[in-house]
Amino acid sequence: MRIAFFSTMASLPWGGSEELWCRAASVLLARGHQVAFNSIAWPTVAAPLQQLIDGGAAGHFRSRRRIGRTLSRALEKLRFSRRKFQAWFHQCRPDLVVISLSCHTDDPQIALTCRAAGIPYALLLQAAGAHNWIENRFLDGHRTAYQHAQRCFFVSHENREIMESNLTIDLGHARVVDNPFTVPVDARPDWPTSAGRWKLACVARVHYLTKSQDLILRVMRTPKWRARPLQVTLWGHDNSSLDHFRRALDLYGLHQHVSYGGVSSNIAELWSQHHGLLLPSRVEGNSLSLIEAMLCGRVPIATKVGRAAELIDDNASGFLAPAATVELLDEVLERAWSRREDWRAMGQRAALAIRTRHSLRPAEDFADEILAVAMNTRSDQRRAA
Repeated sequence: MRIAFFSTMASLPWGGSEELWCRAASVLLARGHQVAFNSIAWPTVAAPLQQLIDGGAAGHFRSRRRIGRTLSRALEKLRFSRRKFQAWFHQCRPDLVVISLSCHTDDPQIALTCRAAGIPYALLLQAAGAHNWIENRFLDGHRTAYQHAQRCFFVSHENREIMESNLTIDLGHARVVDNPFTVPVDARPDWPTSAGRWKLACVARVHYLTKSQDLILRVMRTPKWRARPLQVTLWGHDNSSLDHFRRALDLYGLHQHVSYGGVSSNIAELWSQHHGLLLPSRVEGNSLSLIEAMLCGRVPIATKVGRAAELIDDNASGFLAPAATVELLDEVLERAWSRREDWRAMGQRAALAIRTRHSLRPAEDFADEILAVAMNTRSDQRRAA
């Protein structure tokens, strides 16, 4: 089969939203299928994409220059988009295009282009926020993209419900799939010694709008938390909010309680230095850092968005805040703090839960799903012929 992947990711050279499609592409290559991909051009090719190319995938990197959606729609009426991607379509001749959307508001124009060109496609959505509605003038395009996809893949049931509500359509042809992770399946990092100080890690790109690290600062600056031996360290790439974060540390004098650790290349080693995960996201799909923390036996403290409520048993294997607000984050941290001596046992329960509720071979599973869609589509085309 000839499978092509198209990524809408445009804010960073690489992120968690890219892991699933990229790893599934690698699985398909290993099985002898032809793979192509189309992603934004950055000064340096991300290592996973270079590995795909080295493995035999045909990589295409498009310009980062953007045009407005209104102009994009006008150009589509003139069939400009079809001409724009004609060379890529001709080169890879895909049986199926898998379109990876990093966020539900990403422009689905490539899906409309595939439909106009008669090329079967599937959508993979990595994150959706309940409070970020698609503008009315773009709704028809999004509805068409989802309704005419051969399959719509989501990484959480909540994300599917958000899109059905947002677009007011029934996505009966949708499936929920699992995200990959970067720690060994049998990861068991040593439990850190507290030495009178408890350490939480917020593992996520530093992006206030979606990951809500601003709430951590607002809670930790209160007298109650300043007086407690709790330290929170942010780990992850800057996605526009790191300067704000550093200025806040200086302004509020929080350096002893909150810090930035950089980007870790060894997540299991990171968890050997922390007792739990703090993830107060406003928007989420199926957080890789949540999966990894639970696999490593660390207690998760998270907001009830995306997949979190499906994986965490509140007050048993972790702690859930109903939403991302200062008051609710303070409340869930207070509950967690009162049971800090139980964090190790709760982390062990989290490790058992994630191994029973989540696939341990998500890339292979997603590759199977893709092939099933592609084969069904080919069979339908033959019957129609």
